[in-house]
Amino acid sequence: ATMHIKKYLFKCLHRLQKGPGYTYKELLVWYCDNTNTHGPKRIICEGPKKKAMWFVLTLLFTSLVCWQWGVFIRTYLSWEVSVSL
Repeated sequence: ATMHIKKYLFKCLHRLQKGPGYTYKELLVWYCDNTNTHGPKRIICEGPKKKAMWFVLTLLFTSLVCWQWGVFIRTYLSWEVSVSL
């Protein structure tokens, strides 16, 4: 049991010194491999021209979704509220 604890503590110490052990590129590749959306998967799987096209399309449509959320939130917050007790 003490050997397992010693090994666990050694791993924890190593992780604290090194960090989580993942670079941003590794995390991006993992996300692209494991997502259900079409764009990110193709960013890492296709040739260089298609990668660029899929990157631009994914960025474009992500920004459109964020813009639409902003419009919805701004519209929702602009409604007047009256409270009477």
